[in-house]
Parts: sequence; structure tokens; C-alpha cells
Amino acid sequence: MDPRLMAKARRELARDAAAHRKRRAALLEQFYAGEPRLEEMDERIRRVFLDALSNPVPGAMEKAAGESLELQRERVAILASMGLPPDFLQDSPLCPVCGDSGYAEKEPCGCLLERCRSLQTAELSSLLDLGGQTFESFKAERFSEAVDFKQNGSPRQNMEDIRDLCYNLCRKFDKWSRNLLFSGPPGTGKTFLSACVAGAISDRGFSVVYDTAVRQLAQMESQRFGRGGEDAEATAERLKMCDLLIIDDLGAEFIGPFAQSALLDLVNTRLVAGKKILISTNLGRADVRARYSPALASRLEGEFLWLDFFGEDLRLKR
Repeated sequence: MDPRLMAKARRELARDAAAHRKRRAALLEQFYAGEPRLEEMDERIRRVFLDALSNPVPGAMEKAAGESLELQRERVAILASMGLPPDFLQDSPLCPVCGDSGYAEKEPCGCLLERCRSLQTAELSSLLDLGGQTFESFKAERFSEAVDFKQNGSPRQNMEDIRDLCYNLCRKFDKWSRNLLFSGPPGTGKTFLSACVAGAISDRGFSVVYDTAVRQLAQMESQRFGRGGEDAEATAERLKMCDLLIIDDLGAEFIGPFAQSALLDLVNTRLVAGKKILISTNLGRADVRARYSPALASRLEGEFLWLDFFGEDLRLKR
């Protein structure tokens, strides 16, 4: 998971655990006010063994054990008479596995990872419709069945094939997965499938960063020229080291010397580190060769599985 989101999840867990303890303390105070005998018993149960240890005479511990057991029985009986379970006053953390520490056996607890996933989903959902754009909501009938002889198939069959390929990649996502490049005209399903992939990979606990090429370059420029401080540094690191980086609308950015250099550095760094990339663009292969440096164009053509989208613009059709 993204270290930044992990740190935020830890802060949220600590905040919620503190609020939980505060609510419990208030509940106990209110409860003891109505049942002073229970407060006396709980205090005695806490002290009975300490008193025995401070006065180590023969049989002291056995006597303390007997007194503690008797007090606990009386306590259970009082709670039962009030219609309450025996563990009503026990201190129970939000997460019984990690005790609200966020870690179990030195590994992140499931409760912390779930918070991370929720934070990541919220971030992705601010840019993508993760609720409405999923593999399950894919509707093949939206795409034409008319055969495009230049493409040797229909838009519907093409989209079903790409959908199946992306679905299987998400199920088996790891460092050996292919980098993908979605190429085709606007409105042919590229952003929809990008959202499907982002949501599915995020749900499996991998870190996913999605944004347009324009915004990602702006973030890298802020970091390169010392603007934005620590936030810019952290953002640049996320772009390079997240498990899956989705670059949307490649080709819409201003392609000056900085953009050429920054894109090459970003793509190359991730390829060397084995980090995966999904690129969506309206450009074709010839456009990529004409627009970008030979080094970057070579990587985009040689290191990515190109998936060509075609058909009518569904946005205009709607």
C-alpha cells in the first residue's frame, strides 16, 4: 500500500481508538454512578492480587484467587439481574486482532489495510466513477456489432476481448504483469476500462495512482523546481513507486523539453523497478513516434501491450 495512505490510516485508527476509549470511560462513569457496588467490585478485583503480592504470607495468592473468583461471580450475577452480558464492562478495542495498534505479529492488521483501501478508493473516486465503472457493469450491447473491415472485427467483439484481457490481468496482477497502452479515439471506452482496472487492482490491496498526463507532469514540475515542498516530493515518489500508475490522456500535455525528459524518466524508472503502468491516449503509433523522443517512443512501443479501441464516440451517442 501507499506509505502516505498507510500513515494517514494509522492516524485515523489512533484517532478513532482514542474516541472509543473516551466513550467507554464516559459510559463506565455513568454506569458506576448508578451501580456503586460494581465500581467497588471492579476496583477490588484489580487490587486483590497486588495486595497479596505486597503481603507474601503462606497461602496469600490462593486466598486472593478465591476472593477474585467470588467477586467475579457476584459481578456476573449483578449484570445478569440487569439483563446485561457478563462481558458488558470489559475493555474491548475496536479491533480485537491488533488491539487498535494497527499491527498483528509485526504485520499490518486487516483493519489498517481496510482503512488504506478505503482512503485509496476515495481518492480514485474523486477522479473516476469507481461505483459505476466496473467489470460487472460493463455492457457489451453499448458497442456496435457492425464489422470494421480495417480493424478486422466489430467494436463490440473488440471491447469484449479487451475487457476479458484486463479482467484476467487484474485477477493475476503481480510484477510479471504486462504494461498496457489503450489507444483510440475519444469516447470508445478507454476511460471506462481504466476505471475498471483501477478499482479491481485497488480492491486487491495494491497501491494505484490515477491522473491525467497534464496533471502528473505539473506535479513533477513542482517537485523538480522546488515548488510544493514535501508534498511535491511525496507526490513525485508516489508516481514512481506505486504498484500501478494510470496515465490518462497522454498526448494532451505540452511536450516541451521538460515533458520529454520527465516522461522518459518516469516510464524508465518504473520499468526498471518492475512497477506497472497503464497509459490511455488518443494517439496512434505513428503519432507517438512523431511526438516523443525516440527513447520514449521505443519504450512505449516495445514495453507495452498496445490495445486498440475503435468505433463511434459513445459520449456523443448518449
